[in-house]
This record gives sequence, structure tokens and C-alpha cells, in this order.
Amino acid sequence: MYHPKTLHQRTIIFILVPIFLFLTLAGLFGFRAVRKVLLDQWGQAALANLERAAHNIDMRLNQPKKIVFLLEDLRKINSTDTIQKFIIDQLNKIDGVVDVKVDWPENMSNQGRWGMRRKMTGNGNRHTFRGLFDVTAPAYNVEHNSKTFTLVSNFVDDKGDTTGRIEVIIDFESLISKTVQTPWWNVYKAYIVDLDGHVLTSTINEQNKIPGKDTQLFGTTDLLEQKTMAALKDNKSGTVFGPGRPPKEISGFYRLKEVPWTMVVIAPGKKVLRPIIHFRLVYFLTAVACIGIILLFIRLMITQTTRAIKKVSQTASNLAQGIFGEPLPVTSRDEVGELTRNFNTMSNQLEKGLQLQEAMNIAREVQLTLLPQSDYSKNGLEVSGLSVYCDETGGDYFDFIESDSQPGRLHVVVGDVVGHGIGAALLMATLRALVRSRIDQPGSPHQLIADVNLQLCRDTSQSGNFASLFYLTIDAARQELQWVRAGHDPGILFVPARGEFIDIKGKGLVLGLDADYQFQTNTLALAGEKAVVLISSDGAWEAENETREQFGRQRLKDIIAENHHLSPSALLECITAAIDEFRGSMALHDDITLVAITIDGATSTHSETRQTS
Repeated sequence: MYHPKTLHQRTIIFILVPIFLFLTLAGLFGFRAVRKVLLDQWGQAALANLERAAHNIDMRLNQPKKIVFLLEDLRKINSTDTIQKFIIDQLNKIDGVVDVKVDWPENMSNQGRWGMRRKMTGNGNRHTFRGLFDVTAPAYNVEHNSKTFTLVSNFVDDKGDTTGRIEVIIDFESLISKTVQTPWWNVYKAYIVDLDGHVLTSTINEQNKIPGKDTQLFGTTDLLEQKTMAALKDNKSGTVFGPGRPPKEISGFYRLKEVPWTMVVIAPGKKVLRPIIHFRLVYFLTAVACIGIILLFIRLMITQTTRAIKKVSQTASNLAQGIFGEPLPVTSRDEVGELTRNFNTMSNQLEKGLQLQEAMNIAREVQLTLLPQSDYSKNGLEVSGLSVYCDETGGDYFDFIESDSQPGRLHVVVGDVVGHGIGAALLMATLRALVRSRIDQPGSPHQLIADVNLQLCRDTSQSGNFASLFYLTIDAARQELQWVRAGHDPGILFVPARGEFIDIKGKGLVLGLDADYQFQTNTLALAGEKAVVLISSDGAWEAENETREQFGRQRLKDIIAENHHLSPSALLECITAAIDEFRGSMALHDDITLVAITIDGATSTHSETRQTS
């Protein structure tokens, strides 16, 4: 199947071609509808002409029949022969009647003869009486030197015996003279035929003439005549269409009422449909012109649209490559113009976003430079740390500092600012600066944290931000740990010799909330035992997998127990790899900061913890 690759191709295939086909089909159906209307109008006009001609003939035939009715009524009342002769003379004087022959047997009374006929025909209405007339086929009459036909009325008694007979001989040419003088009779092929198909008269005298006979036969060879002959036997009037589109010929027929004859007219289809053919030519020329103009207009409008969209596409491609240019011109107020305006807005915002992204990358680089750039290893201590941010920048912070004013003592700090991102990173940088500036000054750990908290509260009093902090000092010579826990999660201490875990915990409030809060110093003496310490932010054990299960502190302890012999940096790699495998495709929702410390000391049998406020 063909798949268009460009918007231009889609426009032609899915818009222009369907519209062209739709308009063309609509035009064809419209033409067929108009053609049917014109054909129906011709049929009605033809039947109207035939009906008028038939009515004229019927009226002339009805005159002699009325005289016969009158003669009947006179004989009922036993009128004199003089009166009857007078009536017959009047019958002879009717236009077109060339002779009247009367046969009245003398041995039967007038009342009996006519009464019997009346009883036989019911109530004597004229329609029933007319049915008693026999009509002979028109033929050349040598006596009168013309083509005549005869209306014959037989009178019978109740036994069915003939009691009288009247023959009215009528000149056929005189009867149809007005009809054959009409314009339509001479323009088209016209016929008067009986029910057996004999042509009584026609405009074409030699057509379908039976060899050896003087009469013509209608509907013997021509298909349209055959269809017309079949139709006129079942219907009194109608139209018949010949083969072809438009039909080659069309016929109309109408049956007379007074005699069993039918008038038929046959017209050439081209002549009848001349208005249709002219209309078809004009219609199709107009339709093609209109369709062409419509398609051209649509093409122009769509070309403008596709050109505008192509510009947007090209500019979008440039944006994808980091190339920003001038805003696209908005040339319309439609959807394309709205798209262009929105694209310009998007492009502007994207440029600002990229600038912000560059700023964030710089901030990330700056933040990473604030963290220790190398591990610490000295006096039997090994320290390593790392931070994994869920955004470009984070709020987690770790540091290990060897103070010149306190030789032999290592300061380890892990902090977690509320939230993450650039705001948390800025607060983290402030916290780092406060801690580092205070370490070189004298005082116990809880005094140091109290001073940091006081300064931080001055910055966070309006924003409500805060940070948790775990501050640990290690005296390698004395084998002693001191720490302050300011709302941070407890650290983990593992003594491999005894396989024992100790939670490094203690009371303490987060920094930045209460400037007067009194922190406490916690102390733990190792007495020469080797120990592994892990301090982390809550993002480590709160990492979740696809089922929303958290990694948990127990998994951290299991990893420490299995890998305590490794260096701190290797131990951290094991932990981060386990967390990544655990969460799978789940993204981090919080920063992860880990600091691992290995303390190498002599074997001891006990450790002691103290608290100082």
C-alpha cells in the first residue's frame, strides 16, 4: 500500500482527489436527476397531445352514437316511420358519415325489439350501450371512393335472436383530418393501431408492411414498437423508452374511448433530449470549470498552509540542533497563525530553558566542586563518599575535613536539605560554608552545631526551609567517636570481630527551625576495635522498586556485613549497584548520599557510649 511521505502528497491523495471524485459524482447524479425530469415532462406533453387528438376523434364518433340512442328512444314510444326516417337523415348529415344502412324486420313490434335490447343491457347507460357497437377495420371503399370504417349495432331479443341492425359508415380520413394536420403528427412518427397491431394510418406508409397485403403491422420487428405494443395492451396510456443512454427513440400512446384504437407517437431520443444534451454539455463544462476553480483555490490555500508548516518544521529542526533564529512571521489569524505564535513562544521558552539548563549544569559542576574531590586515608582511617542527585542539582551534602586547629581529629559531615533542585543546592552551599567556617573555631561538637543552626535560622526564618545534619568527629589516637545528630537518620556502625551492628543515634532537631534549640554531643569509645561506619541520607533506603517496596536499612546492613573487608569506595560501589538493581526502571525520587568510614584499630572487648550537652 502506498503511504504518502509529505504533507503535499497527503493533501493531494486525501483532500484534492476525494473532493474531485465527490464533486464529479454529485454532478453525475444531478445530471441524471435533471434528465429524468425532462423525460417525464416530454412524456406528459406527448400524452397531453395524444389525449387532445383522441378526445377530438372520440367526440366525432360520439355524435352518430347519440343519434342511434335517440332512434332507440323514438322506437320505444312507437314513433312514426317519418320521424325515424328524419332521424336517420340527420345521421347521414353528420360530418364524416358517408352512409347509414338500417335493417328492421317487419314481423316484430318496436316495443318488443327495443325492450328486449334494453333488458339485456341493464339500465341503459350509454357506456354499456356503446359496448354493443362493432367497429370494422378501416379499408378502401370502392362505392364511396374513400377509406372508411363501419360502426355496427345489432339488436337482439331475450332469446338472443337478432331483431335489427344499424350500420353507420364513416370516412376514416375525415375523422382523423384534424389530428394529422397537427404539427407533432408531422414532426414525429405517428400511428393509429388497433389492439391486434394493425396500423390504421401512420406517417410512414411503407414501414412494416406485410408482403402481399395492404395493411401494416405494428410491433413486428422494431424493439421499441414491440415494447410499446405490449404496454398498450395492458394500459390505456403511457410512455416507453427505447434502448440506449439517452434512449435512441421514445414512444407515447393513448387509447381512444369510443373505438378500440390506440394513438402512438414515436420521437427520436436526440430530438426529445436536445435540451438535456445541451444542458449536459453546459453542465459538464460548468462543473469542470467549477471543480477546477475549487481545487485550485484549495490547492493555493493548502499550499500556503503547508509552506507555513514547513517553515515551522525547518525551524524546529534548527532548534533541535541548538540553532535559534528570529521569530517566525505570523501572516494569518487562523490555526496556522496560532500554531506559529505558539511555536515562537515555545522557541523563546526553549531558548530560556536551554540557558537555564546551561546554568544548571554550571551549578551542578560548582556543587560537585564543593564536595570532597578525593577519598581520605590517614592514621588508620579511610573515608569515601558520593552523592547521586535525582535532578541536575541536589540538596544532599557530605564533607570530611581535617582541621589545622585540632590535629589528629577528622570531621565528617552529611547533610540533607529539604527538597531538591536549585533551591536546595543553594541552601546546601550555605550550610557547607557555615560548617566549614565554624570548624576551625574552638568548642564542642554540640556548640558548633548550635552556632551553625543560629546562623541558618536567620536565612530560613521567612522561607521555612530546613536541613538535617549528621556531624561526626573521629579521634584516631584516642579511638573515639563524637557526633551530633540534628534530625538526620542514625548512622550504622559495624564491628566485624563481633558481627555486631550499632545504630549511631541520639536526640536532635533539624537545623533552621529553632535558633535556641540545645543540641547534645554523643560519644562512643572503640577501644582499638576495627569498625565500619556508614552515614547516609534517607534517599538510600527509601529508594523504591516497581512494586513500591523500599530498599530498607536491613539490606544496607547485609551489604556491609558481606563486604566489610572492602575499601570504603568499593563498599559504596556495592551499595549503589544493589540499589540500582533493586529499583529497576523506577526513577529516583530523592537524592542519595553515602559516606563509608573504615577505622583500623586493635582488638577490644567492649565499647562505651556517652552523651554530653
